[in-house]
Amino acid sequence: RIDQLRLNLERWRWLPRELGSRYITVNTAAFELRVHDQDAVPLSMRVIVGKTAHPTPVFTEKMRYLIVNPYWHVPSRVAIRDLIPKQLRQPDFFRSRANRVLSGWQPDAVEVDPQQVDWRRFLDSEHLPYKLMQDPGPGNALGRIKFMLPNIHSIYLHDTPAHGLFKKEQRAFSHGCIRMDRPAEMAAWVLGGEEKGWSLARVNEIIAGRKRQVVVLDQPVPVYILYRTAFVNPENHTLYFYEDIYGRDKLLAKALLGPGS
Repeated sequence: RIDQLRLNLERWRWLPRELGSRYITVNTAAFELRVHDQDAVPLSMRVIVGKTAHPTPVFTEKMRYLIVNPYWHVPSRVAIRDLIPKQLRQPDFFRSRANRVLSGWQPDAVEVDPQQVDWRRFLDSEHLPYKLMQDPGPGNALGRIKFMLPNIHSIYLHDTPAHGLFKKEQRAFSHGCIRMDRPAEMAAWVLGGEEKGWSLARVNEIIAGRKRQVVVLDQPVPVYILYRTAFVNPENHTLYFYEDIYGRDKLLAKALLGPGS
């Protein structure tokens, strides 16, 4: 445990001394997101992070805007690996999940009847010439809100229709993005709350409208995606240890403490 503390103290050295007055931290090892406002934590929530095969990276970026009732533009690798096999087993799968098939990713792409496509020939492919796009709605894979912090990893924070997964202790189920338990409350906070006219009721009203809406933040909010297997809660000064789900402690221990660690 002492070595574990040393490793996590080293990780703190990689961050700026001042994190800002308003910022968000996500501890992927703890499956937890915390909102920091001055010296308080007005909001915290459970999150779902990347599977061990698709680990959520450690990085820092600024949240700049959010999308209410987003479309899901399905990455080709996810379409090939996860969705096409389901379409082959159940020919109306795409339509039942509000997934539309477009002729490509270009702006002038046209909609294609999924029944007219030979999906089997793409099962072993790395490239899919079609684009799958899921319409906004309660079943959308991104849920009802998507928080954008443009980054080289294409990682963002979003809602999910599968809220039952938040009841599990170990929550590494995503392809790398971070799914949030209380996204509407997060939206109200990052937009300034009732003081700026963004009450939780207003956010929920926009969600209920089912129309896609982009809202730019007045002030970008720093987001720190961290990996902390040891953490002291500043509110009650309690020390917590978490499982090394991605094996990063082992790698850091070799570099910091020597080969025998």
